[in-house]
Amino acid sequence: MKLTRIGLAVHELGRAREIIGIVVKYGLSEWVNNSGLGKFLVSKKRLARIEKYNQWERIRMAIEELGPTFIKFGQIVADRPDIIPIELREELKKLQDEAQPMPDELAIREIEKELGRKVGEIFREFDSSRLASASMAQTYRATLLNGECVCVKIQRPGIDKKIELDLHLMYFFAGRMQRSNPEMEAINLTGVVREFGKTIKKELDFRHEAANVIRFGHNFEHDPDIKVPKIYSQYTSKKILVEEFIDGTKVRDIETLLKLGNDPLVLARKAVRLVFDQIFNHGFFHADPHPGNIFVLDGDIISFIDFGMMGTLRPTHLQFLGKYVLGYLDRDPHTMAEALLLVSGKRNFSRFKELEYQIGDMLAHYKYLSIDEMDFGRIMNESVDILVHNGLRIPGDIYLLVKALMAIERVAVLLHPGIDFAFEMRPYAIDLIAKQFSPKQIAKEVFDSLKDYYKLLKEFPADINEIIFKIKEGRFKTQIEVKGLEPLVEHIDNASNRVAIAIVLAALIIGASIISQWDEIRWIGGIVFGVAGIFGFWLVVKLFRRNKF
Repeated sequence: MKLTRIGLAVHELGRAREIIGIVVKYGLSEWVNNSGLGKFLVSKKRLARIEKYNQWERIRMAIEELGPTFIKFGQIVADRPDIIPIELREELKKLQDEAQPMPDELAIREIEKELGRKVGEIFREFDSSRLASASMAQTYRATLLNGECVCVKIQRPGIDKKIELDLHLMYFFAGRMQRSNPEMEAINLTGVVREFGKTIKKELDFRHEAANVIRFGHNFEHDPDIKVPKIYSQYTSKKILVEEFIDGTKVRDIETLLKLGNDPLVLARKAVRLVFDQIFNHGFFHADPHPGNIFVLDGDIISFIDFGMMGTLRPTHLQFLGKYVLGYLDRDPHTMAEALLLVSGKRNFSRFKELEYQIGDMLAHYKYLSIDEMDFGRIMNESVDILVHNGLRIPGDIYLLVKALMAIERVAVLLHPGIDFAFEMRPYAIDLIAKQFSPKQIAKEVFDSLKDYYKLLKEFPADINEIIFKIKEGRFKTQIEVKGLEPLVEHIDNASNRVAIAIVLAALIIGASIISQWDEIRWIGGIVFGVAGIFGFWLVVKLFRRNKF
């Protein structure tokens, strides 16, 4: 149920005041000291407390207090070097998706509301003590009537409306910031917020996560090294997800794994191999395979959980990855630079030599390390930074890819510090390049190109005839788009509004003067004159504040 326009406006006003209050609360010391408003809103005691933190720490603290929408946004942009500086990215990576747990009684009521039945009618056993609590949902362990153990994930009541409201305000603030700071135009902040809105709305619908798990399961249905949880679609809806409970040991619990007799090197290789299969073979991968999301079951079987954030790769993304990996293994900056240009969509780049030099300079920092000692994820992240600093942009899924590779590399090193991550990846990159240049693939690409040329030649005469016919009929139109006039249009619009207000005020004053001539209704003229005076004074003050005189 969507908020009405009036209700949304009222809620926006209250939430906007709350956001501004938190921003001021963690404001930069220079702004607080120099702003008269800041001196009134922030006490000296509070100012003394926040001054011990730098600006990046304060931004992170403010985001944590702003709530789940802003926390999710901060976590996403923490992997976007094209949007924020590295110092802020490092700080935002500390953001934790934690929240005050909602009462278990409330959660159970929400579960019963979504399922339309009492808990006891669906579950043989239901552990009313939560397994975990996050900003958007809470999870519980239960046993179905048939004896199967499941995990029940229930969404916090009202979280969808709160997120919708925050997205509305974020988009508004992003637009204002972009208009006020023309240098931010290249970032397209409003576009970033729009894409984030699509992402978080998908996470709010647990049916998307269920679909991700089912698709993931189909990809690995014949792989004995992985266990994909089963989804119970009959109990799953937009706000509740019921899936098989994974009873295993988290990979970060090394001590327990060793006691159970697991081989850390075998586990590290399996975990890496499974993620490489997701990326190179299926192009659909778990975007957050951190140690808390990977479990080990009996028989060294690996299981992933939390499929809310998934990445999808196109053929060009895979071409980039294969070429980049081979360039990395050969320490070839030329090949790595070509791969980066490929994924940016730039065929010709005037500063290619400079880009190649910067990649080579980065590799020079690691020349005394062997390939197995180098940190692939970190180098790939630095490469993306270099690309962005050269004014080039890359698809959002590539950032998810970098994040996933860095995460699984950390998992592998955690399990077995001596693992050669790049060596494990090499066969996949070679196989990918071989497929791209196989006779079958080349023949397919040639055939597709011939089909495009045939279609062009076939339709060309008809297109020419249509253009000539429109010219003869006088219906041939051209459209010219002039950019950069938005500030002028806005200025003219504001000036017109002020002129209109001034005319209305002048009419009121003249009318009040005429009415004042009659004794019987002189008091009405006084009231009208007073109202006109108040509005006139308000207009003059506003113009002075904006330096319009």
